[in-house]
Amino acid sequence: MQKSGPELHIVTFAVPFPANYGGAIDVWNRIAALKRAGVRIHLHCFVYGVFLPQPILADYAEKVYYYPRVKWPALFLPGQPYIVTSRKSKELLKNLSADRIPILFEGIHTTGFAGELKDRRLLLRAHNIEHQYYTELANQCKGVKSLIFRRESLCLRDYERALAGRFDMVFAISPSDHAWYTAQGAKTIYLPPFHGYDEVDILTGRGDYLLYQGDLSIQINQDALFDLLRKIPTDQPYQIVAAGRSGDRAFEDKLSGFPNLRREADVTQEKMIDLIRNAQLILVHGLHGAGMKLKIFPALYHGRFVAATTNSRTNTSLDNAIHFYQPDEVGTIIKTYWSQAFTTEMVKERVAVLSQQPPDDEKAGEILRYL
Repeated sequence: MQKSGPELHIVTFAVPFPANYGGAIDVWNRIAALKRAGVRIHLHCFVYGVFLPQPILADYAEKVYYYPRVKWPALFLPGQPYIVTSRKSKELLKNLSADRIPILFEGIHTTGFAGELKDRRLLLRAHNIEHQYYTELANQCKGVKSLIFRRESLCLRDYERALAGRFDMVFAISPSDHAWYTAQGAKTIYLPPFHGYDEVDILTGRGDYLLYQGDLSIQINQDALFDLLRKIPTDQPYQIVAAGRSGDRAFEDKLSGFPNLRREADVTQEKMIDLIRNAQLILVHGLHGAGMKLKIFPALYHGRFVAATTNSRTNTSLDNAIHFYQPDEVGTIIKTYWSQAFTTEMVKERVAVLSQQPPDDEKAGEILRYL
């Protein structure tokens, strides 16, 4: 019996499972939504570091391909972004060239062969304006690392601008990214993040601690956590929980110097939701404003009070459910909400805000329009 349903190549920047950080959450829930919509997915993943083959992917795709990410000599290719050149596998090009099926590139990272795939429907999920993100990374670092990030930012700026108009459609993750791609002459629509949440499930009353959640394997989030810890008022013994992927030993050892900190490293999704539900205040304390912070979604669907630095604004209706503050005002925001109970009426208000967001299946339908 012949299989039915549209087909789609999806090229991911890494193995998207487990979905325990922002980019993977968006990719994984999009794959699941497209699968539910009847799309026959040919999934291409890059393997490196902790991103290893995952048997569960075979349940969502017709076939799964794995490629090594090449670190050397990609780092030294003149004028080209490392995040792109390190993913230019000849085997990937061969597999994509074997048919005429549309291709969805997950992030600019995966688009190294976009110029060589002629007469194909090419789609891009823009996870970020990457050169802006790398500028932020460069500003947060010093020495050689800052120079490397600065070089990557300059390469990406030229690369993203040159490539923007080559896609049949760019699905921008935020309104600001949509505006940037539109300014470059790209065909683009704003497609909110795929987050996997359908129902609001929030405990009323008070929680026991402050919560910071994030991918703490990357320095920019480590710096944000330390900045937060230094600014938490000391006049009360506030307990804070830091949850997310583990960093290197030096980082983890440094955290032990904060007596009121409880570290929850590499927790399951179920455990993370439990930590969110039992927190009093979830702090999205960001030192940079690039991209859409996916951690906002589980916080809003399952958490009581959610506060974020002003550079974390989504510029959507979601902002009506978030309490914004300047980084130096974190003490005030904690004192404001620490003693307040989260009421049934507040839950209803949260439901009203989140009901304005399209569900993942509706967002998948937007992608199907361009296949």
